[in-house]
Amino acid sequence: MRARTPRASSRDAILRVFAEHVADRGYADTSLADVAAELDLSKGTIVHHFGSKETLLRELHVAYFTRRFAEADYVLAQLGDPVSRLVAMIYALLAAHRDDRAASLACLRELVRYFDGDLTGYVREQRARYMAIVSGILRDGADQGVFVPADPVMTALQIFGMCNYAWTWYRPDGPQPVEEIARVFVRNILGGLTPRPGAGAVTDELIARAIEVVQRAPGRVPST
Repeated sequence: MRARTPRASSRDAILRVFAEHVADRGYADTSLADVAAELDLSKGTIVHHFGSKETLLRELHVAYFTRRFAEADYVLAQLGDPVSRLVAMIYALLAAHRDDRAASLACLRELVRYFDGDLTGYVREQRARYMAIVSGILRDGADQGVFVPADPVMTALQIFGMCNYAWTWYRPDGPQPVEEIARVFVRNILGGLTPRPGAGAVTDELIARAIEVVQRAPGRVPST
């Protein structure tokens, strides 16, 4: 059990602690009373700010997607070629498991809930928008001849499954830093996408540059 730490009485603080509880226990076993107790607030204060636990879950997801799209928009603005963009997006997805861990775990572990309830339409819309970014990068790469022609949506789904499932096994204090995991994933994915040996080779410098761009993206939670 986490030791209680003093936190500001603000919407951001409530969202942060709520995310930590959902990440640890799941949505069903998270109570507003426990969130309030950790913040030294009354349950009524949380209800005043958000109204209900369902509203907190929605706002948690909205804030999470806002951060992910800020990263993605920055990547697209800073990097011009499909290979660098794809490397950066893979790293961004993985780095969120470390740098935005509570919100990432809270959103990903409760993903099934989003398909049966008030969040259904919103979450599907945001997932489709993010899918369009990654599949668009893959399509551009195929058009430019740096990726083999393939189904960009299916390949994007493969990348999301690979990166998003990491919440079940990745630990920030584990033996491999997220940057090294990203390098392995990138080389494995691009090794299957490049049309011939040596074509579109991914150098350490290219990967480092993509990682640096994501780390400078606005709205990111800094790594600790």
